[in-house]
Amino acid sequence: MKASLWIASLLVLAGLPMACTSSSNNSGGGGNTVNLSPTSTGFAAFVAGSNPPAQNVQVSGSTGSLSGVVAGPVQYAAGQPTGWLDAALNGLTITVTATLGALGAGTYTAHVPVTADNATSASLAVSFQVADCSTTASTNLNVGQTVVLDPAASNGCLSIPAAGPAGAEHLIVALSTQGVSTGSGVSGSYSFLGAPAPAPPAPLPAPRVTTSSSPALAFHSMLRQREQELARDPSRRRLALAPQVAPAPPVVGDQRTFKVCGNLQCNSFVSVTATAKHVGPKGAIYLDNTVPAGGFTDPDISYVGNLFDNYMYPIDTTAFGRESDLDNNGVVIVLLTDAVNNLSPSCNSTGSIVFGYFFGLDLVPDPNSNQGEVFYSLVPNPGNPNCTVSHDEALAGLPPTFIHEFQHMISFNRHFLLTGPGIGTEDAWLNEGLSMYAQELGGRQIPNTECPLFNTAPNPCFSQFAGGNVSDAYDYLDDPETSYLVVPENSPLTLAEYGGAWLFVRWFTQQSPTDTLLAKDMTRALLGADNPQGVSITGSVNIASVAASKGVTWTSWEQLVSQWQLANYLEGVTGFSEPTGQLKYLDWDFRTIYSNPLNNFAKPYPLTPDSTKTGAYTRNGTLRAGSGRHLRVIQNASASAVQLILTTTNTANVLPRFSIIRIR
Repeated sequence: MKASLWIASLLVLAGLPMACTSSSNNSGGGGNTVNLSPTSTGFAAFVAGSNPPAQNVQVSGSTGSLSGVVAGPVQYAAGQPTGWLDAALNGLTITVTATLGALGAGTYTAHVPVTADNATSASLAVSFQVADCSTTASTNLNVGQTVVLDPAASNGCLSIPAAGPAGAEHLIVALSTQGVSTGSGVSGSYSFLGAPAPAPPAPLPAPRVTTSSSPALAFHSMLRQREQELARDPSRRRLALAPQVAPAPPVVGDQRTFKVCGNLQCNSFVSVTATAKHVGPKGAIYLDNTVPAGGFTDPDISYVGNLFDNYMYPIDTTAFGRESDLDNNGVVIVLLTDAVNNLSPSCNSTGSIVFGYFFGLDLVPDPNSNQGEVFYSLVPNPGNPNCTVSHDEALAGLPPTFIHEFQHMISFNRHFLLTGPGIGTEDAWLNEGLSMYAQELGGRQIPNTECPLFNTAPNPCFSQFAGGNVSDAYDYLDDPETSYLVVPENSPLTLAEYGGAWLFVRWFTQQSPTDTLLAKDMTRALLGADNPQGVSITGSVNIASVAASKGVTWTSWEQLVSQWQLANYLEGVTGFSEPTGQLKYLDWDFRTIYSNPLNNFAKPYPLTPDSTKTGAYTRNGTLRAGSGRHLRVIQNASASAVQLILTTTNTANVLPRFSIIRIR
């Protein structure tokens, strides 16, 4: 597993959240503002039931520390009952408590003003939904049957019927089905409550906080964001016109000067003069004329060049379509330079390294554009004490980097160069999911003899190209609620979000009625590979369009993302089957992979849902676009019915849903 984990870091570094606003008014403080996390919160309870658990809100200053912080007094909505909310400040933590008392069914709202002597104030929005679910119709399902429900249709209520003599088990996912990518991402806090309960249920542990992104992950995400900006600027557009003369590829020995990103923001550039060392039918590799000792040899460069010409190029173009050829040279250029190493000057201490990249700036008019199809990658630098890159590390990482980045290059052509002005590039989450899928295709289709550095692994090429996918997927499945599927445009993907994006693409492509293994008909449709005008739709709209055109079982984004979240748990349930046969990963056995002690994963299957055997359940957290919380409702023989209620903030954007399957 060491190699797989190494490749996981390498690949991510190679290529490369929440939405409710609080009201505020001025109370001094210059540029400092009171920040609340979360900015709004909600409670849920059943009529004549138990009080919901208290919730904590953290207070901070936007530009510095706060003094004289005061929370309250509570302000209730006009005409509504008062006295049901308490807000107690302890240091910089506000503990908010809702008391049911004699409140009847309904939704109650209030605000808690939060002021400071040296900052602009803020206001915490609080809602309290009291539900009478006694009249909610039961959701009756046969074993293996699924349904997706909008909580708004039943005032947030869900009723699971009483169990028969054999008992019953249902899996319920409370998720956000928002599929539109926005700058800051779409999210909202939620409260998920179950009953009956003999006593107020103890709150489950709070969800983990998603780990911050590394500089290398941020660099890769920045490039995709910049490409979106380029694609939306009509003055940048360059049409991919057919060449008027025969392509003129370079020859071995040719020298050329390239512009290369000079920092992690890529707002400055350095000039690199390099010499063509390999020119094949599909790729040309240039090596920087001044590189550190211990670098790539001519056989190394020929090995990578031949691997690209013979395997990676046909794999990617068959699955995703053709790249552009704006420089009319008939090849894709690879530049190997220590200018890429310089983007990660302290990788030994940070654990973060930019291994390589593609940037769409090279395919639009710009003073720093190289005016053609170019990849960039680092070189070995074994003598650097601050960022040591061994020869074998660099050589092993080049192929999976290229096959990943080549999908980005193809996507830029299909979504931007071939379409009309202002369309934009593919959404970041789907773009990265497809590039991760390109790595899997490489691992499945390249002969193991072509991956000698991994020859001790049972499946050398699979380990080299797709080992990182498996690790990143584990991170996502370990706690789906804490990651986005539809990631914010302005935030870097985490490793877990790379894993989630790949898992969705992997599951979606297997819905193909004609090619469930490699599913090239699905990926080609997503990139408009067979359309001379490319594809002008992106993200969830693109997914739903392809689903409808291919006649898959589920054709709406809401249904697809909801069923996928069921599959993420059912993949790990042995012996379970359902009528569609699609609620698992058809060409994987993740439980076997994760439970193998040689792979050193912490759990035999990472997704461990919450569970209740009495119906008593309380969970407060955040729903992020495309992700959610999994709950098993387990009923013993002849157990009574279970009622659940879900409330969310930012509901109109979060688009919450219950996704449900009966397991037994």
